[in-house]
Parts: sequence; C-alpha cells; structure tokens
Amino acid sequence: MRLVPMALGALLLATPVAFSQSDAIGPPLVVVDNAEVFAGMAVSTALFSVEASETALQRTRNEQVRAFAEKVLAERRATAERLVKAAEQDSLSLNARMSPRHEAEAQTLRAANDQLFDDLYLAGQRRAMDEEVTLYQGFATAGQAGALRDTAGELLPGMVAGQEEVRALTSPSG
Repeated sequence: MRLVPMALGALLLATPVAFSQSDAIGPPLVVVDNAEVFAGMAVSTALFSVEASETALQRTRNEQVRAFAEKVLAERRATAERLVKAAEQDSLSLNARMSPRHEAEAQTLRAANDQLFDDLYLAGQRRAMDEEVTLYQGFATAGQAGALRDTAGELLPGMVAGQEEVRALTSPSG
C-alpha cells in the first residue's frame, strides 16, 4: 500500500516545472545550469519572439500591439546575437533554431484568424517572457561560469522589464 504514495511522490519530484505562473518574481522553479542547454533554450525563445513579432507587424491593426512588436523584435534580435557571441566565447556549439514547441506556437499564430490574432500574439509573448525570466534567472545564478552566464545576468533586467510590460498591455479585445 505504501508503494503507490511513494511512487506518486517520486513521479512528482521527477516532473520538471517549466516556468512560474505567478506574478511575483521569486526564485526560479527549474534551474538550467548546463550552458549548452541554456543557450539552445534561450535562442529558441528569442527566435520565437522574433518570428511572432514579425508576424504581428504584418497582421495587427492595433497600434499598441504594433509598437510592442517593434520593440520585442529589436530586443530579441539583439538578444539572439549576444547569446550566439557568448556561446562562441565559451566554445559552445549552438544550433540557432526554434524548438519544435516554439515552431508549433509560431505556426499556430501564423494561422490564427484576424479576430483572435492580437490576443494570441500577446498571450504567446507573455508565455515566452515568463519562460525567459525563469530561464535567465536560474542560469545567471547557478549556470556554468563563463561569457554565457555573464550575458544571462546582463540581459535579465531587460527580460524582467519586458515581462512587466507585456503583462501591463491591455488585451485589444478585452
């Protein structure tokens, strides 16, 4: 009889938590400390935000969303470049591409109907920025020492500011 609770407890402990859903920014729930894993995840998230923002600039009719997309586009392009340079400094091989999950989210956004587009774009950016803050926060504090860790720490305040900005945006349909 004790096997079931023990097995359930072990399963819960082994299940990673992707990112916090809380508005408060506390310690990260999952820490990625491997530089190559961090770099791949961080670049994937940046590329997703770039692609989603490019799509938003083509599709949105809302000036608030357009201004936000322009800002995200510029910031995440710069972020991706800095990450690639830092990975090179740390002699890491980096495959600069989106993960299958980010690619699927980008495809869903591209296929969205016009009435839902702005809401889907903003929701996707909220998720991406929550993911980024958690990822960067954890790596900046516990990641492998090197240029990539230093870069994560330098980029983190901008990630937190972006997270606060996207949360403050009013949904165009709400």
